[in-house]
Amino acid sequence: MALFPMFVDLKDQDCLVIGAGEVALRKIEQLVKFVPNLTVIAPAVHEEIYQLAHDHSIVIIQREYDLEDCENRFLVIGALDDLREQEKIYAACRTLKIPVNCVDSPALCSFIFPALIVEGDLCVGINTSGKAPAVSSALRQYLTALIPKRISKLIARVDIIRQNEPVGKKRQEKIIRICRKFFKLSSDVTH
Repeated sequence: MALFPMFVDLKDQDCLVIGAGEVALRKIEQLVKFVPNLTVIAPAVHEEIYQLAHDHSIVIIQREYDLEDCENRFLVIGALDDLREQEKIYAACRTLKIPVNCVDSPALCSFIFPALIVEGDLCVGINTSGKAPAVSSALRQYLTALIPKRISKLIARVDIIRQNEPVGKKRQEKIIRICRKFFKLSSDVTH
């Protein structure tokens, strides 16, 4: 069954990544685009994670994690190869009611980390309910090539209209006309 796509503001939220290898690096590279307060805990840390920490709000704690590290987090990513450790992280987070994603273990996730397309304020998330991440990744590459180069300008234009014109049918119709023209859609397209 498909999962509901819910977009969440991570800005300044306290997020934790347990593990700091290649898989953790890929997750961190996506997370930093959304400006969380990110903590990474692992006994060994991939060199590129140190580089990311130089440019982003990332605290690196070089040691083994403790389940108490999960407390009071907005979300937790378990990026470990050890299934037993992932199970412990998942159980702790579920008890604490903290969203958790243990990479490559869909049964140990309360949310799926999607393949992302991020172009300014545009964010497209793609997932296959954890069944085929490679399909999500390939589709991301395909769709990225289809996004118009000036999409950020369209978003900015629509935002200005929404901020400066009164709510109502007239404003909505204007926005729809602008978007249809931008995408060269016929006027009978309603979705």
